[in-house]
Amino acid sequence: MSLESIKEILETVCFYNTVNITQTFSKAKEALFAVVCVKNTSTLEVTNLQTGAVEYFDSVEEAAIAIEKEIGAYNLA
Repeated sequence: MSLESIKEILETVCFYNTVNITQTFSKAKEALFAVVCVKNTSTLEVTNLQTGAVEYFDSVEEAAIAIEKEIGAYNLA
């Protein structure tokens, strides 16, 4: 998935920040990350579904870069 595609998805999630939308990013059909926009904000909450680690991003650009990097680096066993 391209960086631009990830950004578009994240922008859509943030646009609808008054409702609960969760976007899941996968690789080889394995869910890796879940992203939600904190209600009534533009802050993105990114949860690593493998480790449970949660990161917050105030920028779509920063979140997209982090997600793209992690998906690319993730090796499926």
